[in-house]
Amino acid sequence: MAEVAILGAGLRGLYIAYELEKQGHKCTVFESSQHIGGALVSTRHHSGYLTEDGAHTLLINSEKVDNLIHELDALDNDIVQADSQKLNRFILRNNQLNPLQPKPLALLKTPLLSAKGKCQLFAEIFRKKQVMDSDISLYDFFTQHFGTECADYLLDPFIAGTYAGDPKKLSAKHTFPKLVKASESNGSIIRSLLSNKNRFKNKIISFKEGLIQLPIALSQSLKQKPLTDARLLEIKQENERWKIQFQIGNNDPQNTIFDAVYSTIPAHKNHTLPFLDSTKSDLPDFSSIEHPPVTVLSLGFRSDQFKKPLSGFGYLIPSKEKQEYLGVLFTSSIFKNRAPENHTLVTVFIGGSRNPSMASLSESELISKLYPKIQKCLQIEGDPSFSYSRYWDHSIPQYTVNYDNIINQIEHFESKCKNFYLSGNYRNGIALGDCFSDFKLPV
Repeated sequence: MAEVAILGAGLRGLYIAYELEKQGHKCTVFESSQHIGGALVSTRHHSGYLTEDGAHTLLINSEKVDNLIHELDALDNDIVQADSQKLNRFILRNNQLNPLQPKPLALLKTPLLSAKGKCQLFAEIFRKKQVMDSDISLYDFFTQHFGTECADYLLDPFIAGTYAGDPKKLSAKHTFPKLVKASESNGSIIRSLLSNKNRFKNKIISFKEGLIQLPIALSQSLKQKPLTDARLLEIKQENERWKIQFQIGNNDPQNTIFDAVYSTIPAHKNHTLPFLDSTKSDLPDFSSIEHPPVTVLSLGFRSDQFKKPLSGFGYLIPSKEKQEYLGVLFTSSIFKNRAPENHTLVTVFIGGSRNPSMASLSESELISKLYPKIQKCLQIEGDPSFSYSRYWDHSIPQYTVNYDNIINQIEHFESKCKNFYLSGNYRNGIALGDCFSDFKLPV
């Protein structure tokens, strides 16, 4: 049995603790704030609206994650699932919302792409293996497979909505490693997807009172509950173990020696860890990772303010449309119980790599500047009766071209600092489901 310290009580840290405890290890989770869940913040407002500050949905794309959710008894009766078959996604082009369905017939009929764009899209199935740049940008990778129009009107808005990023800056192999491997092995991504024998049916879920229920359920299942309001005073390597001096609230400092440490805190906060100078000098240059600012703006209305009831997941905006926001989620259409009866909740995403300065505007400035455009697009009469916003000065880490440098630095640090693992969302994926990816076990 190993004594393990986990830094950060976000979803990743709690998952590592949960899995290690099942294997018989003793885990101490340190959290500097009084909040469990990291960037997952769900709030039920007095008005009855339920807002999310961070992720809004959890994609279940494997039996492993599905089984984990159902292991947690506290979640048994609280899972809510989106009907992804009935809910359209939309892309804004020429001020029109174009439904986007990943079905051949729907793609053939969509006005979103020109005849040339559709031909390039479907011609990809005949693509043969080709030698490509080992660290090609995501935009160039997609363009080589599907053409420029698909890159501009399918990839670009998708990346804005998931990464808050710019596909021309992102590394294909680090952002979508499975697609790159499919290209290398098969030549055609479409052919590779068609031959994929994974029979697990993906589903999109949340919980009755928001995604925060997931980290809370993980926390409650731990034998040793996370230590919140924890301040780390010193982290010192002693042979291949780690001595941590810490203080909980205003209590006296304590010292504990751990066999292994997992840091799951955000990349840009690792430099604040109280290492000795000799260890700190080996830390990766996390300051070189871009974390664009993002504001999440929730707006509530009476449902009769909409000329047509909202139905769908929401819409995303290609950068070529020159809009000042990234997209809108139809929050109360995706999951029930997100808005009071006869009311509708939407969520607007602003900033990112595309327009970082917009994210820093006040809530009232954002509504004044953006709402008229959203109002026209969704045919809303009158103003919102509810608003709430959350500003993130450091949002999602961007896996840019040359990200190999960061990965190599992480591996170098872990080789020199035995049994100290860097395990945040700056490696292995930024999606919520990536928090459940495999991790190195204590030696």
